[in-house]
Amino acid sequence: MTIRVKSVSGTRTLAAVRGSGVHSKDRHVKAFQIAALELERTRKLRELEGARARMGALMERLREVDATIRKHQADLGVVSVEVVEEPPPPSRKRQTIRYG
Repeated sequence: MTIRVKSVSGTRTLAAVRGSGVHSKDRHVKAFQIAALELERTRKLRELEGARARMGALMERLREVDATIRKHQADLGVVSVEVVEEPPPPSRKRQTIRYG
């Protein structure tokens, strides 16, 4: 039985052995995509908090305006039939994440 000597072209490098595992080039791409998505999520959450704060301020102002209208109508002896109600909360849309 003879022993075959491996040539340079037949030798597998460490990168070739681990090419499809956790040390592949795709790992860095996926890690970057995760970091970018986390930043986007943080920005969108801050936007959402700001929008909720603005909506709360708008609703408070509408209540003040309605109270003032009712007060003036009461002073004039006019009965109001129109009452502005708070709009329903926005429906949650499905969010799709696309990986490039």
